[in-house]
Amino acid sequence: MTTPTTGAESRTPSRHSADSQAPDADNDGRGGFPVLQAALFVVGCALLVLAAANLTHLTEWADRWGQIPVFLGFFLLMSIAGRWFWTGTDAILAKVIGNQ
Repeated sequence: MTTPTTGAESRTPSRHSADSQAPDADNDGRGGFPVLQAALFVVGCALLVLAAANLTHLTEWADRWGQIPVFLGFFLLMSIAGRWFWTGTDAILAKVIGNQ
């Protein structure tokens, strides 16, 4: 049993087929430098350096605000900074090596 159609399906290409025929669908046809990822790399590096520079203050902060909040805050900061660092690193390396 077939479903009746209005004929619009044959005249309008589907979005999926149009995306798959685009020359560089993942990059929107732009071959530019990944500016957002480069910015994330810089911010991630800055946060990692700031965290490393303040390692000696962790004991003082733990005495003042408690071990659990300081640990969780430091862990959250390091996780976000590491994620941004590696996102930027992957994008920059892909652009430099030519995989993107």
